[in-house]
Amino acid sequence: MSLISWAYDLSEAKLRDALPRRWAHVQGVARQARTLAPVAGSDAELLEAAAILHDIGYAPDLVDTGFHPIDGATYLAKVNAPERLVHLVAHHSYAVYEAELRG
Repeated sequence: MSLISWAYDLSEAKLRDALPRRWAHVQGVARQARTLAPVAGSDAELLEAAAILHDIGYAPDLVDTGFHPIDGATYLAKVNAPERLVHLVAHHSYAVYEAELRG
């Protein structure tokens, strides 16, 4: 199974029924990421996987800290996702700045 297929299956399992609007959102982000494949080169698969998984930390059964980038990345690390993917999820959308604001 490819990284992209694995990421879609996982994201769908965690978000589709519990958070259908979030599921629709991440699918849209993934579609946009796919358009960047020509410039992403060898990182295209990683980029699309990160796009579909970037909000997985909102899944109700994954909420721990309440900070979705960290909750998502922690879960991905537990399921042995590639380290770069875990880091991309942890640091998406200026997460470092929000983390500072949250203390």
